[in-house]
Order: sequence, then structure tokens, then C-alpha cells
Amino acid sequence: MPIYEYKCTDCNKVFEMFFKSYSSSKTPECTFCESSQVSKIISSVTFNVKSNSDAGYFSDSSNIGKHVEQSFSKHGLEMPDSVRKNIDNARKGKMPKGLDI
Repeated sequence: MPIYEYKCTDCNKVFEMFFKSYSSSKTPECTFCESSQVSKIISSVTFNVKSNSDAGYFSDSSNIGKHVEQSFSKHGLEMPDSVRKNIDNARKGKMPKGLDI
């Protein structure tokens, strides 16, 4: 499921959008001002190829986003509020805004 980052040319805010597939025809719209005047930006990517054999790990909602949190911390970066909000909402069982499913 691809996640793209965009910058709104009207309000200059950066936001992310989730898509069900790479071929999704959904038009990106700013989540702050609802403008369609947005530009895709390049964001950093990380992959975790380790497998956790403990099935309980995946059923514990507090583990959602742990890798993302650890990656930001490891690289000395401050996590954007939008990422923090999406992780917190996912841990509460809420789907992120803009998720195309």
C-alpha cells in the first residue's frame, strides 16, 4: 500500500496520502485546505525485513508504528505531527484520513 507525501502550493503544508494500490486514480487533495494544487515530494523510506515469529506482537495495538518511531529516533529526526497523529489513531483502531480502501 503506497504512501505518498505532497506539499500544497496554496497553504505550503506537507501532508501524506495512503492509496490502496499504485494504480489508484484518486486525485490528491490537501488535507488542510482541500486545495487540489499539490506537488508530490520525495520522502525518505525505510524497510524492515526482519520477521517476528511471535504472533502476539502483531495483535498488540501498542506495537503499531513502533518501527517508524524507532527510525525517527535512530536518525535523530523529529517525527512530524501528522505521522504521530496517524500512529496514535491506528493504535486506537481508527483508519488514517485519506486511506483509499
